[in-house]
Amino acid sequence: MSSLINRLRRPSITRRLLIGAGLPLIGLLIAIGTVGYNSARFEIDEVYDAQLVTAANFLRYYSTDMRTPQHTGIEPDVPNLTPSSRLGLAEYTRWRRFRVWRGGHLILASENGLTTDAPLPPGYHNIRDAGGTWRFFTLSVPEAQVVIEAGENIKARQELINSIFWGLILPMTLALPLIALVIWRGIVWGLKDLRGFAASVRERSAENLTPIDTQAAPSELQTLATSINGLLQTIASSLEQERLFTDNAAHELRTPLAAVKTQTEVVAGARTARERAAALAELQKGVDRAARLMDQLLTLARLRHTAWLASELNMRASVEQAVRDVYLEAETRGTGFNIYGDASLAIRANPVLFGIIMRNLLDNAIKYAPEGSDIDIHLRPGALELRDRGPGIPEAERDKVFLRFYRLKGTRAPGSGLGLAIVRIAAGQLGCDVELFTPPDGSGLGVRLEFRALSGSMSVTQGFVPP
Repeated sequence: MSSLINRLRRPSITRRLLIGAGLPLIGLLIAIGTVGYNSARFEIDEVYDAQLVTAANFLRYYSTDMRTPQHTGIEPDVPNLTPSSRLGLAEYTRWRRFRVWRGGHLILASENGLTTDAPLPPGYHNIRDAGGTWRFFTLSVPEAQVVIEAGENIKARQELINSIFWGLILPMTLALPLIALVIWRGIVWGLKDLRGFAASVRERSAENLTPIDTQAAPSELQTLATSINGLLQTIASSLEQERLFTDNAAHELRTPLAAVKTQTEVVAGARTARERAAALAELQKGVDRAARLMDQLLTLARLRHTAWLASELNMRASVEQAVRDVYLEAETRGTGFNIYGDASLAIRANPVLFGIIMRNLLDNAIKYAPEGSDIDIHLRPGALELRDRGPGIPEAERDKVFLRFYRLKGTRAPGSGLGLAIVRIAAGQLGCDVELFTPPDGSGLGVRLEFRALSGSMSVTQGFVPP
């Protein structure tokens, strides 16, 4: 039972189409029945009212032979009526009533006639008594001082109206299930292509990401097929990038791990304390490089699979925190930091992403700049520039260095080629642009970040030293 309820709660195109086609059909039948009923009633009322007029005129002609002025009662024997006419009159009076007045006296009436003491006014009247509701027509002939009342039980015409109504509606009602079945079969047949389309989508997997044939899909599904093909292409590209990333990561990890293994063997085979100390120092470098590489790989994975919320950040405070994070490494190389900009400058960004970007940029600048040199950081409304005194990057290589595991040829500084790749991905998450440029003095490398600025004005502060 619960499974049936769950199925009914689940959206269904077939059910929606069936309801969408069935409800208007039911409404149409109701409208046809209503219009048919009212139309039949109107026409039948006209016909039966006309019959009352005819009956009144009929009684007028047959009452002309009653010439007794002093007649005040009901004449039991109507003259000039043939036997067949008398039989018809008897049948007529079962559903009908009549009275004939002359000179204010009742001279002729049916057995079930009205019991009022005076004739009805001329025209049509509806009278209700113990015999039901009756429709009367009163014909007045002033020159003959004759008033004729012809009446009919409303039930007679109502039975005819009901007969016509049910004769119209009942076949339609009985045909409704058949019509619903035909509609349902038509919908199922019409959705056949949709089921085939769904089957072709189900055939796709990580091993089969071939595009769906949009030409074979129905025109109503062309947009959906195109969107699915775009999604399949995105998935295929993502899987290919993940494969390349895994291959490159395995290759890059192999080198520091091999170095760690080698240095471990050297430490084990060292004969003197000096040899052991030197081997341990190299071992420490290998471990640091492997740890740094693992940290970068985890950062990349985190960037790809996390939703980041932005908030208002103070640029200077965030930059100073990033400098503190790398200060020990900078101190070993004698690197200094100069931060220029108003302390009140703010941006709309995620603090974690901003920290990742700054730490990687600072790490690269420390690594490639000469020992004892300074790194300049310029803060402007909605933008940040970082400049070092290193060898720089040729313009032809500036797009390539953002690729993962890409390193310039001849680079001696240790690294894995992931720093700027991480910067590009994190910047994309923040919605800011990253640009490499040559500083105005022509030396080193500059990195420009364009953010959405919130407020601020320029001033200068130099020689920042982390506490």
